[in-house]
Amino acid sequence: MTRPLEGIAVLDFSEHGFVPSAAAVLADLGADVVKIERLRGDAMRTIIANGLVATKDGYDFQFELYNRNKRGIALDVETPAGRAVFEKLVTRSDVYVTNQLPRVRRRLRADPGDVMAINPRIVYAKGHGQGQRGADAEAGGFDGVSYWARGGVAHVLTEEDAPRPTRQRPALGDGPSGMFLAGGICAGLVHALRTGKGTVVDVSLLGSAVWTLGPDLAYATLAGEQMPMADPETLTPLMGQYRSADGRWVSLMMIDEHRYWAPACRALGLTDLIEPYADREIRKTAWPEIAERIRKVVSGLGHEELAEALRAQDCIFSVFASPVEVARDPAVVANGYLMEHPEHPDVRLAAAPAQFDDELPSVRRPGPALGEHTREILTDLGYGGAAVDRLLADGVVAQA
Repeated sequence: MTRPLEGIAVLDFSEHGFVPSAAAVLADLGADVVKIERLRGDAMRTIIANGLVATKDGYDFQFELYNRNKRGIALDVETPAGRAVFEKLVTRSDVYVTNQLPRVRRRLRADPGDVMAINPRIVYAKGHGQGQRGADAEAGGFDGVSYWARGGVAHVLTEEDAPRPTRQRPALGDGPSGMFLAGGICAGLVHALRTGKGTVVDVSLLGSAVWTLGPDLAYATLAGEQMPMADPETLTPLMGQYRSADGRWVSLMMIDEHRYWAPACRALGLTDLIEPYADREIRKTAWPEIAERIRKVVSGLGHEELAEALRAQDCIFSVFASPVEVARDPAVVANGYLMEHPEHPDVRLAAAPAQFDDELPSVRRPGPALGEHTREILTDLGYGGAAVDRLLADGVVAQA
């Protein structure tokens, strides 16, 4: 199987979802990712345990999602012996990944200058809330604040007269932001391999939200106000949402109205409209009436029957799918967009979107238990059995 990052060593010293997800992407692509956890573990391990996100039978699928394909070591880097282990790990690594706040990095002597003094060729990747400059560069941030609220995503997705804001789904900004960071790391690796010099990669949740809302923000800077939602009467009725007889929303997205006019009418049983409105200008004057005809047809059909008719005419559309339906979508299954977990038969984990050489991605190993690979990793670094035992006895490291 093609794994483009095979042979690349990554040191992941991060917690929660955003930055660990970037390291998970690198691991999916073949990198050997070693995750450092504090002796008490990644704070992500407490999210489901404390009931902040629903699960079944106590299974921590979120930790698995963002830490699959990694090896794990539990290490106290603030002890002299732990620092020595840390520096050995940095020396062998091509990439260093962290989401520690600047004050923590300074305390741990793990700022870019510190790490690159140990390994000048390393790609140092950091992810955080609000960016590396400005008054809030030292402030913490989670995706619910830095991406969802401050980044404007919640605002544009909440109706103006809504009694409460649209609720964010778990880690909605973390996964995309992690992909952005992973992409930056890959570019940094090209630079390091080409020049022999390391580089610093920086991605923030706020910056990711700005990219996500690019069209809205471009309009806002141009017009000085929020982009208004398009009036349905100014859009072709072949671009809109209609509700089926069984209460399911269906989205039509046939932007090229001329091309799809006759097929859509045939699919919806509106063949009497084809010829009278064959001319776009005549058709445009009747958009509201045409939309009402479509609405009546859709409201009288179940969503499966409607989908079958639209599909038969090669129309561009989709039913609003639930997560359960997405997981069963034939295209999702056939393309391996959800990967089987090697130890939990019911769990599927979202794969990194990029695929190579028409091969499907896979989870090679589950997320590590706290300290699961401590002894193995220390052995890789050249520590003998007695030295590992001493580090364990002294509380410098821990193992599962």
